[in-house]
Amino acid sequence: FPIRCVGWLPDSKSKTRLTQGQAKKIVWSAGDDATLRVWDLSGNLSGVGNSARPVATMRGHGDAIRTCVAVKHNHDGEEKIRLVTGSYDHTIRVWDCDDLIEKSSNNTGGMDMMTDDDNDKCLSIMDHGAPVEALVVVNPTIDSSFSTPLILSAGGTTVKLWNPQSGTCISTIQTKHSKTITSLNLISIQRGEKDGGEGKEEGKMITCRRLLTAGLDGLIRIHSADSLFDAEMSKDGRVKTKKTAKLSSFKMPYLHGVKTSLPITALAISPDGEKLVVGTTTGYVTVRQKAKYIAQGVKRKAVYQPRAGTYSFFMRGAGADADADDHVVQLLRKKKLKKYDVMLQKFRYADALDEALAARDPNAIVAVLEELGRRRGLVIALSNRDEETLEPLLSFTASFISNPKYTPILIGVANQLCDIYSRVFGQSDTIDEYFEKLHMHVKRECGTQSVLNQLIGQIDAVMYTAEVLDD
Repeated sequence: FPIRCVGWLPDSKSKTRLTQGQAKKIVWSAGDDATLRVWDLSGNLSGVGNSARPVATMRGHGDAIRTCVAVKHNHDGEEKIRLVTGSYDHTIRVWDCDDLIEKSSNNTGGMDMMTDDDNDKCLSIMDHGAPVEALVVVNPTIDSSFSTPLILSAGGTTVKLWNPQSGTCISTIQTKHSKTITSLNLISIQRGEKDGGEGKEEGKMITCRRLLTAGLDGLIRIHSADSLFDAEMSKDGRVKTKKTAKLSSFKMPYLHGVKTSLPITALAISPDGEKLVVGTTTGYVTVRQKAKYIAQGVKRKAVYQPRAGTYSFFMRGAGADADADDHVVQLLRKKKLKKYDVMLQKFRYADALDEALAARDPNAIVAVLEELGRRRGLVIALSNRDEETLEPLLSFTASFISNPKYTPILIGVANQLCDIYSRVFGQSDTIDEYFEKLHMHVKRECGTQSVLNQLIGQIDAVMYTAEVLDD
């Protein structure tokens, strides 16, 4: 059967019961077989390995044992140890664990003398009214006159407070849960100087006790346990309220809660009380960090709240820093266009070519000429130019037409310039000089190409003759 809960038997200060060394070797286990077993890890009492037998076997529950806690309390000046189990049969049972070592240590004949069942160790049975999911021990405070620990049990949507010594229900706490409560936690919170709130003052610090409940409805409810022991208990187990208390002191008022998106199956608090760990039915584990505490009466820095509908209201949070686990979207800034790109967007082809020529970047000039050719705007960009605007275009064409990188595009530009401005030859000395320079570069390049073609022909003849001789 599955084991639902295990734990160590606590140390005892009683000399006639478990010594500290023995207690650290005693563990208990319980599960779906509705049986509570106590084991001796030293092997002296229960054996070792597969042959090991429990020191005590306690039966009585009618369904699976879901949770178990150990309780220590003083009785007539002697410390007693009790195990309290909660089961799906709706009951809570208190078991006596004082004489486990005595019975086994007096057994000189070995393990055969141990009884198979220890049903007589059940001291009390308490009915919760629903399957019990969790138990928590509430130890009394130092300044309380009440010395008996209490037990909090969670089942269904309610939490009940029990006196394990008398087996009576002291109080029923309505938790505002709509589904089954699966986890209980009792924590102590340290705060600054006392500000008029509840809690036990310790110098300049106060200790506030809080009960946390979590359930399958995804809710975490927080209750105050500060005034839990402000009452006295009579010898018959009944509550005797102090004169200063107007109502029953065994109440845990609801303070506030937290809503989560998933059903909660487990809840735990870090030792410093700063982090809350939540386990869910989907397998996710969530860790929450406690916010910084600000005592009452402390002035908080005023936070500017922009008025709705304004630009500041619309842009609120835009300057917040991203967390480590946030996905940051990189906003690419719009690339600033060059002046000739802006002119091309406006279909001002002549101005785009002039801006490119003014930049004195051969790659940019050739790129603009290619773009004009694709747009069929090259003739428009080259036409209707005066001497001042035509001079830089002719100068660039004459200077770079012999460059193999720019020759293919500049040959077409030179042909267009000759066709457009052939009628103005002889009207300007500057323009005629650039055309002559262009003619000279083209003639020189053509001569170079002719020489290269002759050289290629000679090389082909030599290679062909060598191949024929080899054959």
